[in-house]
Amino acid sequence: MSSNPEPPPPDTPPSPRSLATLGVYLVLITALARLGTSLYLPALPGISGELHLSAHQLSFTMTAYLLTFAIASVFLGPLSDHFGRQRMVQGGIGIFLIGSLCSAVAQGYGLLLAGRILQAIGGTAIQVSSRAMTRDAFSDKQMIGLLGWMATVTGLTPILAPVLGGLITQACGWRSNFYLLTGVTLLVMISSNHLSHETLPPEKRTPIHMLDVLNAYFAMLKSSSFIVPLIPVMLCFAVQGTYLVASPFIFIRVLHMLPAMFGLTCILLVGGLMTGRFICLYMVEKRGDYVTFLTGCMIAFSGGLLSLAIIGLNWTGATPLLTAATLFCIGFGTLLPIGMKTGLSAFRKRVGASSALYGCLTLGATAAGSAIAGSLLNQSERDIRTLCIVTAAAGSLILLSGLMSRHKVG
Repeated sequence: MSSNPEPPPPDTPPSPRSLATLGVYLVLITALARLGTSLYLPALPGISGELHLSAHQLSFTMTAYLLTFAIASVFLGPLSDHFGRQRMVQGGIGIFLIGSLCSAVAQGYGLLLAGRILQAIGGTAIQVSSRAMTRDAFSDKQMIGLLGWMATVTGLTPILAPVLGGLITQACGWRSNFYLLTGVTLLVMISSNHLSHETLPPEKRTPIHMLDVLNAYFAMLKSSSFIVPLIPVMLCFAVQGTYLVASPFIFIRVLHMLPAMFGLTCILLVGGLMTGRFICLYMVEKRGDYVTFLTGCMIAFSGGLLSLAIIGLNWTGATPLLTAATLFCIGFGTLLPIGMKTGLSAFRKRVGASSALYGCLTLGATAAGSAIAGSLLNQSERDIRTLCIVTAAAGSLILLSGLMSRHKVG
């Protein structure tokens, strides 16, 4: 008889320790995928000077990243259902690594833009597959807690990243941001096999039939259970896209902040998102999913009202802008975990596809917000009005759509 222990049967559930390790890993790779969104924001003025690029060209590197992220989600989600989650994550990490290195060594607009697009494709594979893995491996209760962390990271990282990016840019120059991403991605690639496992067994995988995939997407778009709770989430991401593009020029060029100081202002927004997450976890136990979701919508609406007051009272300083943005982030952090869980649970047999469509719609909304901001940038106080108007309009629509979600969330 062999002294080697027999392998566990295929249906043996993973141990709590294995699930905890997987949960930490999923949060970390979600952070990596989103870190590429905005780590370089404080460096935009520096890139503009060295590579002789306009503000509109630089804003398009953000819009192209987000738009590629959205479009790639549509195709990579079904591939995740067919080939398995782990293979998609590992491939995504490799592509993200190549994109980061291309951006780091870019001497002109073409390679910088190509690097950003490759980063987006890799980040999409990572994020779509990681969300699907939460549905594969965790119970509903565990999923809400984990998605709360992933949602916080999804909204928090693009805002927290400029803190680090500002310090790095001021100390080492703009290329150091992309070299840092390259190094971190390489470490994640090396450790990937030790921290995660495949969560979709072969017998549960779905063959790729493009017509079936398109029909599945169409069914999701027609499903009020999927799309209605997603509208407030999409609007929050649209405001995030506007802020990501407009804020570096508002704070650094208009309000004359140093890049490092601009990065530090993002700590307030991080605090808002974290506060929202804790509000969500507390309220969902006491009042249920819908009341928690609507509370988040109301807080985001309050941030929009404050943005209107900034315009009406001509408050153009950093303090009122950051106060309104922080209030909006509290609402964002409160409603996001519920919106994610509702969307991913609507089509349990097509989790990869629903995760892909979710990513496409939310990142598409972020890209739309960044495109609006980029097209209107003129590096003057008018940029402040643009940001405030977008936030106020989105806040009103968030509250309205939240009220419409009464029978869809829960």
